[in-house]
Amino acid sequence: MTIQLEKIFFNYILTSKKYYDIVKPYFFRNNEIKFIYNVLQNYIIKNRDCKIPTPTQLYNMVALEDKEGIITKEILKSILKSQLKEYDEEHFIIPKLNAWILVNRLKDGSVDIIDEVRNLNNITEFDDASVISNKIKEICNTMTTVDYIQDDNIGSDFDDVESHIQDSSRYKIKSGFDTIDHMLGGGWDISTLNIIMAETSNGKCVDYNMLIKCRNKKTEEIFETKIGDLFLKISQKK
Repeated sequence: MTIQLEKIFFNYILTSKKYYDIVKPYFFRNNEIKFIYNVLQNYIIKNRDCKIPTPTQLYNMVALEDKEGIITKEILKSILKSQLKEYDEEHFIIPKLNAWILVNRLKDGSVDIIDEVRNLNNITEFDDASVISNKIKEICNTMTTVDYIQDDNIGSDFDDVESHIQDSSRYKIKSGFDTIDHMLGGGWDISTLNIIMAETSNGKCVDYNMLIKCRNKKTEEIFETKIGDLFLKISQKK
């Protein structure tokens, strides 16, 4: 990765807010670009409705954080001087930017997976192993998704549902059932009403007297109880 290419990426990201949640500061190898982008990203994320800062505003923002005075006006100008019009956006900038993002996400996720694998050495219980397994699955799903490639505008593909799939893993709530979570792409969507529909006698409802097995996390004791009694105990504790 050359510094010139990182400058192009930085200037292109300046034109679209959708990248600030995706591109992390450490993606940049150049320390000056990394520092400037970190300041800019924090500002954009905290002020979602703000306009992209002008070069002067950006320099003043950076100067407030740059206690050692490393980022001079000349350095900032050299980073911002890349002329995006000189490059083919569709066939050069976007493909290389998306590849750069995916590669860094893969690197990041691989490190997280290695950390989880190290924890397996002390695992002896199936439930604990399942927790690690689910974490690794979630990391894999997050780091391999390419949904960030989707455009923000409403074009000719407006009626094509598949073309508007978003990276929503950050907005999911686990259902507690791996199969359901997989079908829903990670779990229930936050702030949504979900309706489960099926034919008669297909398991939509449960009877108060239905027996289920539960495990006490503290004592590891497995016991059988009526599902109605279980929910009653939970509600009483609240």
